[in-house]
This record gives sequence, C-alpha cells and structure tokens, in this order.
Amino acid sequence: MGARGMARRDGDSGAMGAAICPREVLLALDSRFRLEPGELDLLARAAREASPAEWEGVIEETLFRWTAGVLCHHLRGAGVEPPAKLQKEYRRIALEAVQDEAELRRLGPALRAGGVAVLLIKGAALKGLVYGNPGLRPADDSDWVVRTSGEWEAARHVLADHGYRVSEGGYDATWERDRFVVELHRNVIGDERVEARAQAGREGGRGEEEAVWARSRPAPQGEPFRVPAPEDHLLILCAHLMKHNLEPGIWFTDLEALLRSEAGLDWGAVLSRARARGLLRPLAYALRSLGALGGGEFGAPPLDLPPGVRGALMEVRPGALDRLLLSLAGRSTRLRGEKEEWERPPIANLLWLSSQEGLWAKLGLLREAAFPRHEVMAQIYPGYRPALRGWFLLRRAADLLRLALRLAGRLGRGR
Repeated sequence: MGARGMARRDGDSGAMGAAICPREVLLALDSRFRLEPGELDLLARAAREASPAEWEGVIEETLFRWTAGVLCHHLRGAGVEPPAKLQKEYRRIALEAVQDEAELRRLGPALRAGGVAVLLIKGAALKGLVYGNPGLRPADDSDWVVRTSGEWEAARHVLADHGYRVSEGGYDATWERDRFVVELHRNVIGDERVEARAQAGREGGRGEEEAVWARSRPAPQGEPFRVPAPEDHLLILCAHLMKHNLEPGIWFTDLEALLRSEAGLDWGAVLSRARARGLLRPLAYALRSLGALGGGEFGAPPLDLPPGVRGALMEVRPGALDRLLLSLAGRSTRLRGEKEEWERPPIANLLWLSSQEGLWAKLGLLREAAFPRHEVMAQIYPGYRPALRGWFLLRRAADLLRLALRLAGRLGRGR
C-alpha cells in the first residue's frame, strides 16, 4: 500500500505519534501542489528521521519524477533546510523557467506577424498559469498546438528564422535551439499517438478541435499564445497521464494545481466533453489515482468534487483486464521496447482499448496501433521517412512481438 496507507490525510496527532517510514512519507508528499499544516509537520518529521541512504533514494526518485523542485519548496515551508541537490535542482528549474518565458516572448512578434496562433498545453502553459513559483515545474520542451496546415508551415519558418533546426529524427515536428525545444502538434491533445487512440473509430474529431480553440483564452505571455479552457486542459492532462502509465510524478502536481486554481470548474462540461472525446476512462483513472474520488488516503489532496461528479466517475471501474494492466504498469522494472528503455512497462496504454465502445471502435484502435499514421511513426522511430514506411512497419511488428514476449515472460515468472 505504501505511504498512502500510513496515516490519515490531514496528518493528525495520532499519525504524528505513530512510527513512520521517512522515505515513503517524503515520496507520498513530493508531488503535492499544496500541503496542509498537518502534512507539513509530518514532512518535517520524516525529513529529520530520514537516513542518508533514504535521502539518496528520495532525491533520485524525485529527479526521475520531476518533483525535486516541489519537494524542495515544501521542505522550506516545513522549516527544514533541503538537501543541497534539491536546492540545486530548484535553482535550475527557476532559471530555465525564466529563460523559457523570455524565449516565448522573443518568438511571439514573428509568430503574430506570420498569422500563427499557438495553443500552449501541459507544462508550457501551466508554469505561468497556475504555478506562480518558477522553481516548481520543470519542462524539457514547449508543446505548441497549431490550427491549420498553413500555420504549421508558417510556425516552421519562424522557428528556422530564429535559429531553430529540426531535431535528428524529429520529422518536422520537433525543433531545437541550444537547450530550447519546441514540439509542434496538430491536435489539442498534444500527442499524435494519444489522439489516435482517443479518436479511433469515432466521428466529429475536427469539430471538437475547433470547439477547444473557440473556448481557449489568452496566455500570460500574450498573443499569439493561448491556453485551453480549464475544463479542456483537465482532459488533456488526464490523457497525458494515461500515456505515462498513471505514474507518480509532476503530472499529478499539474492536476492538483489546475483543480485548486479553478474553483468554478464546470464539471458538467468536463463530463460531457470527456464522453464526446472518448476520454471518460482516462479522466476517472487519473482522478482516482490522484485520490480525488474519496477514500481519505494519506497523500491525497483535499479536493471536494461535486457528489454527482464523484459518483459518475466512481462508476468507471476497472474490469479484470484493466486491473491486470494497471498492476503490470505499476511494477518498477525496466523493459526494453520500441525506441527506449522504460522504468515501468508502458502497459497502461493498452487501457485505451477498453475505453472504446463497440467492436468497430476497438478494431479501429487496434488498426491504428498496428499501422500508425506518419506523424505517429515519426514519434516512435527517429529517422522515420514516409518513403520507407513498409520497412518501418516491419520493424514495428518485430518490436511489438518482442515486447509481448518479454511481458509474457515477466508474467510467467510472477514479477
């Protein structure tokens, strides 16, 4: 059960007097956007009682989760001097956040002159929108959604004119200049693989995209940058979490930060849009993993969802296959597959299959997974070229077979 079963959520005096595992407490609170007074007291106690070896493990894990800056901030709030490595990471994140802000403002006039509107999503939007403190939210790229093919081409020309070059194997979507990276996207989900899974076998996707653009708001950086309405951004974040196996980390901090900053969130709109886009299951799983659907687990943020919303999402329960996939996704074991070595197997991606209603929708998703479109193949395989699609599809088939065999081996060994 881990740290969530160790104490009540409010960190009351009973919990404070009980024996704790410092490492588990620190890692239960490292991705929280805001801590309650009792939780800060418990964090301070865990920090004092942690051994050097435990601290080393905590720091390594928070660097992996991208929550080192958040934990550093919370430790200071608890009256504890953070370890030097956490302070160094906090300073790095803050410096790069300021640089990223300046870079967007540098590119803004040329984009505006070229008639390009940019929808910032995920970390690129949330850093200035809900976090406030620049040392909390790291980001290794800036996700831009552009609306039309013409604006896509204009954005590419602006980036090229300002010193950016297409990254190696980045097709025409990933652009780099020194440490700055811009990821161009053609859909508001912000990931071609995720969008393909969510939209498999469905109609009306373009109209839904236009509706998201119509509801968007000016970004803090000013025109031409915009950000999604909070109801739409919540769904984008939940879809992204499903892509990342619902792993603990900064994406849950994003969720809590967004929910706390939008007290007037239209939950009716959230549910209706989730159903329309095939994202109800990612929404339910993400909020359940956050602890927002009740249960009072230690480490869960005290978020009050409307009872009707909580009830609707609680009805989205994992089936037997879903539970198996989620348990596999949560196992800390390295596995080689496709283009990278995963810390945890990317099994939660298969949950998209159970999100599709009807046989044809499920078959559509399987077809997309087996024969991805060009932009998806470019994300999976650096160096992909449409002219060599047949060869890359054979390579994908071999990779998927190898991944399946290795997963079967893990199951057979009970690992």
